[in-house]
Amino acid sequence: MTNESVRSIGGRIADARKSRGLTQLALADRLHVSLSLLRKVEQGSRDATPAFVAAAARILGVDVTALTGQPYDQTGRRPDRIHSLIPKLRRALTYWDLAPDPPSVRALPHLRAEAERAAELRRTGQHVALADMLPGVLIETTAAVHQACGHDRDKLFEVLTVLLFAAHSVTYKTGYEDLSSVVEDRISWAAERSGDPLMIALAAWARTTSMLQTGSYDIGRRLLDRIQGELRVRGHEGREAALWVSAPLHLRSAMLCARGGDAQTSMTHLAEARTIARHLGECDYDGGWHQLSFGPSNVGIHEVAAHIELNDAAGAVARADALRLPKDLPPIRAAQHYVDLSRAQLWIGRTQAALQSLYAARQLAPQQTRHMPTTREVVRMLVRAQHRNNEPLARLVGWIGTDGEI
Repeated sequence: MTNESVRSIGGRIADARKSRGLTQLALADRLHVSLSLLRKVEQGSRDATPAFVAAAARILGVDVTALTGQPYDQTGRRPDRIHSLIPKLRRALTYWDLAPDPPSVRALPHLRAEAERAAELRRTGQHVALADMLPGVLIETTAAVHQACGHDRDKLFEVLTVLLFAAHSVTYKTGYEDLSSVVEDRISWAAERSGDPLMIALAAWARTTSMLQTGSYDIGRRLLDRIQGELRVRGHEGREAALWVSAPLHLRSAMLCARGGDAQTSMTHLAEARTIARHLGECDYDGGWHQLSFGPSNVGIHEVAAHIELNDAAGAVARADALRLPKDLPPIRAAQHYVDLSRAQLWIGRTQAALQSLYAARQLAPQQTRHMPTTREVVRMLVRAQHRNNEPLARLVGWIGTDGEI
């Protein structure tokens, strides 16, 4: 491996700190962490958590991706095909308030079927296929909303919201932070024009993704609190449908609170989500047309994730050990869980379990797992910790790629 390929996030933090003339003590004080922890992160003997990275990026005045090294695998011996598809998607997203001029525009039922196909590709983490299909159907649907009127126009804006949500997933999860932030604005624009409060809630959920990444936890909480209030005030006719959306908002609020260090409020949101799950019949649901999956398993996953964000690795692992995920859980959600869990397992010295979790995530959603900074941080730490030949770990390193930033 080259020196660049084995650099940790901590190494990039050190470089950014030095370029700004800050000492380790000065940065540690501004991060509100111990000097010992900062040294370990910079030396690569401790992985950098998302909250740590967000805080460091804000203080050092750089984008989070400058510290994570994303997007990964753009060059080298094995460039990822996803990167050749992003420019076309980026161009398609320039159309929104001005109508494109595609050769033809299909009727609403056909475009809705395309949106449902995109949603399924998103749930299964098939980023390459998703990025390949989205530009054409986004342009076509954008043209359709500008041509339509009345009820059909509202429904087409719903279709566009779902397509944009899929675009947000693929751009964010492959490390295109600038583009995913643009898509968040587009989702809000389309959702507002659909007239569907549940689509507006979906847009708010998507918007908090960049807030989680950049450390804007309080703003994200305020946004979701406002949306929850609007759902209650509107008295949405489909009360059950509203609950299926309200509950994932509680789970996202729990993560914002946990990453911001507010354990009590995080647990309150998790308890509210658990109550809703019991009311809805203790079943898991893939999100349907409004996209946000929910159920008792998803609550359990978020409980594990919240404890990880709160640096309670032992509590997270204990909860994960008691959690049984259904086979029909959306692969991207289950894979995210296993990658998060691998970090907690690493922290308490369960290195073999951490490796197994990464393999589980790889099997469920390989394209997503390969592009996650946490995957690379945990793999790097496992490589650092190994004292003898470990063939499964070597295979995982090879899968990520020697040109990758691990």
